[in-house]
Amino acid sequence: MWQHRLSLFFLALSSFVTLSAFWALGGQGTGPDYSLLSDPWFWQLLSFTFKQALLSSLLAVGLALPLARLLVLDRQLPLKAFFLRWCLLCFVLPSLVLITGLILLLGRQGWLAPLLGPEWQIYGLQGILIAHVFLNLPLAIRLLSAQWASIPSQSWRLASQLQLSLWQQLYHVEWPALRPILAPLFGLIFLLCFNSFAVVLTLGGGPASSTLEVAIYQALKFDFNPGEALFLAWTQLLLAGSLFWFFQRFGKLSWLAVADSGPSWQPRPHRLTLYLGRLYYLLIWLFLSLPLLVLLPRAVQGLNAQLPWLLLLQASSWSLLLAASATLLCLSMALSLSHFAIVRGGLWARFTRLIALHQLVVPGMVLAVGVYLFFLPWIYWQDWGWLALILLNSLVALPYAFSQIQPAMFQYHQSYARLSQSLALTPWQHWRDVLWPFLKPCLLPSAGLVLVLLLGDMTLFSLFGSADLPTLPWVIYELAGSYRLNEAALASLLLLGFSFLGLVWLERPRAL
Repeated sequence: MWQHRLSLFFLALSSFVTLSAFWALGGQGTGPDYSLLSDPWFWQLLSFTFKQALLSSLLAVGLALPLARLLVLDRQLPLKAFFLRWCLLCFVLPSLVLITGLILLLGRQGWLAPLLGPEWQIYGLQGILIAHVFLNLPLAIRLLSAQWASIPSQSWRLASQLQLSLWQQLYHVEWPALRPILAPLFGLIFLLCFNSFAVVLTLGGGPASSTLEVAIYQALKFDFNPGEALFLAWTQLLLAGSLFWFFQRFGKLSWLAVADSGPSWQPRPHRLTLYLGRLYYLLIWLFLSLPLLVLLPRAVQGLNAQLPWLLLLQASSWSLLLAASATLLCLSMALSLSHFAIVRGGLWARFTRLIALHQLVVPGMVLAVGVYLFFLPWIYWQDWGWLALILLNSLVALPYAFSQIQPAMFQYHQSYARLSQSLALTPWQHWRDVLWPFLKPCLLPSAGLVLVLLLGDMTLFSLFGSADLPTLPWVIYELAGSYRLNEAALASLLLLGFSFLGLVWLERPRAL
């Protein structure tokens, strides 16, 4: 069948890209530079990579816990539903938009600079932590609140009848519900921060605050030292793969999880706890809103400057074209591989899931470096980088789409596959009249998530991009690096607008 042939092609394509990258990382004539093992710089680099990821994860999960509980227990909390959807936008927010807002808010000339004192510096560990917490705290809030809302009413009623204290209630009722999700959530955020690129590149402030991902980029792009890049890439691959395997043992997460209204009966928190919780809720609202609101007045000022409108138009068009093309390819691969894994089953199903999800283990910079080096003798990347951007972006986003689509595809095959076969529908009729209506509630949110994630890509563009065809994240990076913050704010708002519209249009069942 043509569906199986297409699935086999996608399997072969994804496998070839990864294997070619591994082959290049294996040396291809230039082996890894093992002398770095005796270089103190490497161990300092490794130490800082772990340190910033650990602190970012602890802060994100720790700050999310009390608010997630409040979102479920306080039924009168204002703007609760909008806040959870705002969290989704913040999680997929392009990093360069956030970074521009943080510089305008907390930089030397920022709004809050007079309150922070002369010693304050946004660049370095503190800036990296603030950015990482902003990007990952919303994810933790959504997942934890969904888990808290899953506690049945009977458990709450029994705890109330037994007159359990707050600590007893936390230990006997709430902790058993949270325990399965805490380790995988912490691990997910740790890996996201461990593999972070744009945040560290922009806010690192120097070699002392660099990470493996940034060091790989600098070794290849600026120094063109393949031996150093290969060693660092293998180090990151082995560490990220080991961490992913370790945290996967504790469970899996749903990227688009959102809390419902909770059980029908819940205990009402103590009045003081309620007031303190709402104050904390307001502070989190400010934290997640100010870096974006501060863009507005600076963008208005930027309108009065001599803006590079042609550059912004070109970058916007190129960003949308790349992201939309990669999203379509990613969703096609996710649908095809999900169908193939369910129909074939057995070893084929396990192999297909491995191919679809293994990009979570392989950091984007590692994959990009391998592909860059492998094809360098035959391809002039200045001319063909756009093709690599579409293909690699679709592969990097494939785990997000596949993990959302496969459960829905499995449910379809259990309920309607035999009936559809008995109707002898053409492939187009089957898609239009049966498969699309069934998968639409899952497919549109997945498409919105992937599209917005790819709109903010800077990791792959840093290697394969071209100054002749810049994307909006790269233009923002260039403008902010040149201290043209008004223009950077305007470009950031433009990118934020595209991200917002992408989520609204493609996530209509629960639009922002």
